[in-house]
Amino acid sequence: MHASSLSRRLAALLSILAWLVMAHPYEGLRHDGVLYLGQALLHSTAPQLSQDVFFSSGSQDRYSIYAHLMVPLYEHLGRLTTHIALLTISWLLMLGGVAALLRRFEASWQSIGWGLLAFAVMSPIYGGSWVFGYCEAFITARSFAEPLLLWSLVTLLDGRPLATGALQVVAALFHPLMALPVMSLSWCYLVQADRRWLWLLAAVPLALVAAATGAPPWNGLLKTYDPYWWSVFETGSHHLLLENWTLEDHLMVVLDLAILLTVTRIRPSDAWTRLVLAAVTTTAALIGLTAIGADVFHSVLLTQLQLWRAHWISHLLAMALAPWLIAQLWRLNGLWRASACALGLALLNFHIGMDHGVPTLLLWAVTSLAASRIRHASRPTVWLSCAGILLCIIGLSAYQLDGLLQLQGWKSQSAEWGARFIKVAAFPTVAVAGFAALLCISHRHRVGAWLAVPLSALLLFGALANWDQRSDFARVVESSSGADHPFVAHVPANASVYWAHQLVPTWGLLGRISHFSQQQGAGVVFNRHTALIFGPRKESYRLIGEDRERCINGALLSRDRIALAQCEMPAQARLATLCSQPDSPDFLVLPDQLKLQPLATWQPPARRDLPSTFALYACSQLTALEN
Repeated sequence: MHASSLSRRLAALLSILAWLVMAHPYEGLRHDGVLYLGQALLHSTAPQLSQDVFFSSGSQDRYSIYAHLMVPLYEHLGRLTTHIALLTISWLLMLGGVAALLRRFEASWQSIGWGLLAFAVMSPIYGGSWVFGYCEAFITARSFAEPLLLWSLVTLLDGRPLATGALQVVAALFHPLMALPVMSLSWCYLVQADRRWLWLLAAVPLALVAAATGAPPWNGLLKTYDPYWWSVFETGSHHLLLENWTLEDHLMVVLDLAILLTVTRIRPSDAWTRLVLAAVTTTAALIGLTAIGADVFHSVLLTQLQLWRAHWISHLLAMALAPWLIAQLWRLNGLWRASACALGLALLNFHIGMDHGVPTLLLWAVTSLAASRIRHASRPTVWLSCAGILLCIIGLSAYQLDGLLQLQGWKSQSAEWGARFIKVAAFPTVAVAGFAALLCISHRHRVGAWLAVPLSALLLFGALANWDQRSDFARVVESSSGADHPFVAHVPANASVYWAHQLVPTWGLLGRISHFSQQQGAGVVFNRHTALIFGPRKESYRLIGEDRERCINGALLSRDRIALAQCEMPAQARLATLCSQPDSPDFLVLPDQLKLQPLATWQPPARRDLPSTFALYACSQLTALEN
């Protein structure tokens, strides 16, 4: 390989890493990462969390080795170092897995580079309600399972089923719900090449026999949710049911499957097309099984398995293959070029939420149909069609970027230029233009090839310098063990705490039982006893939650930042009612002081946000005041 060619590839890889970092800014412990932190704390420094509603009746923890691996890492490296190190390893393995897959799809470096860029900057969200995504910027069991599953597909294409099975079994030890769809995909792939793999279908009647005999976990296959358990689950985890998905959510699945099917029509039949067809078949079949088993019959096991997660691998493959498909459509000339532009518009619309999903998908369908029927379209017709669609792409990009920057400037108390830079640079339209410019520079003789390397390195340096977008509060929670927190001395180890509208500081800073948080309801789908505790407790906090929602809606409409911050403070009357109930928390942590002397106060170190103060109260103080 010539030195100039090597420098071009190095520049491309460095820039792709930069865009991956910019597209996934680090915001600290959030989302499911909080629940997984709790699992590690339960097995190490906070065994009292076994009484927390999320853990008291059993949780997903018993299905994963995640916590047992994280405990020694936290002890030796600390939370922040562990999270950053594991995220780095996971992302590099994911990039390597996608590159290896694309290399087996088409050896062209251009195709691999553009596919990696799409993987890096296109929205990773899959499923309903924009809840889950691959390559997340926080550590969960998915961070371990996803790269293992990607590499298992590489070995599958290489004809190494034993290595494939081993990788998928290890992934299942971390996250069985993510591994199951990929295992099903692998089976579909193998069946296409050798019908003898159909013998695995014998597992279906065996599972039914096990369900009929009451053998766990198969007994959940014929067991259904009772009305109360279902109502608590449905209202708290609506994204797990297809009936609660919006039209836009379903259109995302349609777009991904349409991209994959189109790839199989254009590309000659080979191992890769079998893999793509297996992905389409698995996704459609498992989503259909979810609709019947979970939404219609309320089967416990089929609901808990969340088979719709098959969408994650189809979405990833669709995003990685989309640049190749657009290039192929463009090379077909005629109105196929308009079809390529329309697909780009549909992908951009998906990235920002599918608000115009129906017209953009219809546009791609109509232009594709017209291209297949009209063989010799005039040049002016083609270029006018392409120009009109490209103007829509530019206009939609400008509108969305302006909205993102305005929202960021309003919400962030310290809207730094670096945060704005990565927000703009990581937007797909900007990233595509920047990557194209970099490739153009790198191909201008040797000087351009070597100039592209420092430019890419500079971009990566800027991305890394602005990657940490944690709030001051998130920074403290992740960096501190909490042992020296001023509230700890006032709160007994087995006491319950309601930290207003938050879970992570109760577990992560205090190591105490959380009396209530919406996140604790994540375990309701897996355990009826959790629902029996969580349901009544959620009702006791209903008015506090409704007050907060109304306040937030009003603050968002008026763009009042001060009013938005005040929404986190529950009314004293609501808190007094809460503390007078039989099932009440022992202590309250509030973002402002009541007309009472707090037991203690705490002010997180201010670095980029305005100073804030939290106050600790005992519920007995409010009940005594009322009496």
